[in-house]
Amino acid sequence: MNRDEAREAAPSGAYASGSETEGINTFSESALHSSLKSWLARPGDRLEVSLDGKVIDLLRADGECVEVQTKRLDRIVPKVLDLASRRPVRVVHPVFSSYSIVRLDPGTGEILSERKGPRRGDLWSIFDELVMASPLIAARNVTVEVLLVRARELRVRDAKWTWRKKGDRVVSRELVEVLESRSLVGRRGWMGLLPAGLAWPCDSGSLGEALDIGIDRARKVLYCFAKAGLLVEAGRIGRRKAFDRAGAAQRAVRR
Repeated sequence: MNRDEAREAAPSGAYASGSETEGINTFSESALHSSLKSWLARPGDRLEVSLDGKVIDLLRADGECVEVQTKRLDRIVPKVLDLASRRPVRVVHPVFSSYSIVRLDPGTGEILSERKGPRRGDLWSIFDELVMASPLIAARNVTVEVLLVRARELRVRDAKWTWRKKGDRVVSRELVEVLESRSLVGRRGWMGLLPAGLAWPCDSGSLGEALDIGIDRARKVLYCFAKAGLLVEAGRIGRRKAFDRAGAAQRAVRR
């Protein structure tokens, strides 16, 4: 699917915006990435803008830079923080709330089968990425926007890929629908993810139970918040590390 086909495939209601640098980072981008840019674009925004020696996915009319990253948030951390030292930046990351796996005939492109994908993502799935990209959390001038989406994953049979995905090679991921958006900005916005009645210090067990996300995911949340300076280690609760709010822990020490 080329750039024009991807834009045509974007959900209805998406604004079509012109690109200042036709050909830069467009022909190699995924259909999902391209469709999300079209979905995000508003009147007056510009796509693929060269700014400060970098190519920005989308530049808002109000000066906000928008970077769409469908995976590996850690790869854009240096770029985002550099831009954020001078202007506001929004990092947009899609999470598959649901998706279908479509197998295509490698010769004709005809659909051979379609089934629901086994995994389901939610807002907390963003922390799977943030484990390696914690500097984005509550960074100055940085907003992280999580989009819960429905998508299609197109695969073809490929003998070279028999060791992965049961011999299927992913050729494209396509946006079907944006279901929900959540923007996280600043210390208050990120800490607002945690339950108001949570007892402090807490550990992954108590946080996982309070949020109904399980211990493993809760451990990632606590790790990311601690790396970002929002939480600090506060001993142990049983065998698990305990964490407290950074400001609260500092006040307790002063007492």
